[in-house]
Amino acid sequence: MNIAICDDEKYVRSFIRKLIERQGLDCEIREFSSGEELLQSQGLDSGRRKFSSEEELLQSQELMGNTGEISSQKEHPEAIDILFLDISMEDIDGITVAKQLRKQAGEQGKAVWGSLPLLIFVTGYPEYVMEAFAVHAYQFLVKPVDEKEFAAVFEQAVQECRILKGRKQETPKELLIHKGNTTRKVLEEDIYYVESSNRKVILCLNCEKIIYYGKISRLEEELPENFFRVHKGYLVNMKYVERYSRTEVWMKNGDKLLISRYKYQEFVKAYLKYISEGNH
Repeated sequence: MNIAICDDEKYVRSFIRKLIERQGLDCEIREFSSGEELLQSQGLDSGRRKFSSEEELLQSQELMGNTGEISSQKEHPEAIDILFLDISMEDIDGITVAKQLRKQAGEQGKAVWGSLPLLIFVTGYPEYVMEAFAVHAYQFLVKPVDEKEFAAVFEQAVQECRILKGRKQETPKELLIHKGNTTRKVLEEDIYYVESSNRKVILCLNCEKIIYYGKISRLEEELPENFFRVHKGYLVNMKYVERYSRTEVWMKNGDKLLISRYKYQEFVKAYLKYISEGNH
């Protein structure tokens, strides 16, 4: 479980970290000293970035996509499950940060209410409680934080997070494919295999192929275990494997793909495990 703390006061971050560690949960804890730092870690631009020179501005514009927003330097922003967020911070206030996160969830086709991260505001200003819940906060803790209250809220948040993650796993996974000015949803279970060609990715479905700029290594990380990288240029869905030899894989749509000799033994083990679990 990934937990983040965002507060511009170091002693507050350290205190919350200690409270989390006392709960005995196996988790990764990250700290952010500003709202801008947090948003950048999630691939979002705060809109407050300043440039020291014309050259730096021109370089930043090269990173801009069709939306006009600066792309994140991280291809894979690490998701946050639970976020402890201060409201009053020097650069960007916590309410604005929360709005950006919820906007991102909406743009990705996720339900804003009940989406991750679970927001727990930790602030010395209780008058902001209504604004906090307007951005679908999970809880609201007032500084100085009471340890018993923190433990109770934290336990509830962990349970809620596990329930939300369980529901997410039950829902068929969708890939959001960005091609030019359009975005398309593709169910992972509809993908027969993925092919890499130069800087392009080709999603091979039953009756069509979708070509866009991307990296096959990114899809290898995103897609579940039933997808196997048989070759540097191919990622196959074992659900649609018809048969295989030491050099090729025949897919159920009739396509033949190369198997790397370095991947053959590993593929056989993974495929036998897959069909032994009743998936074929």
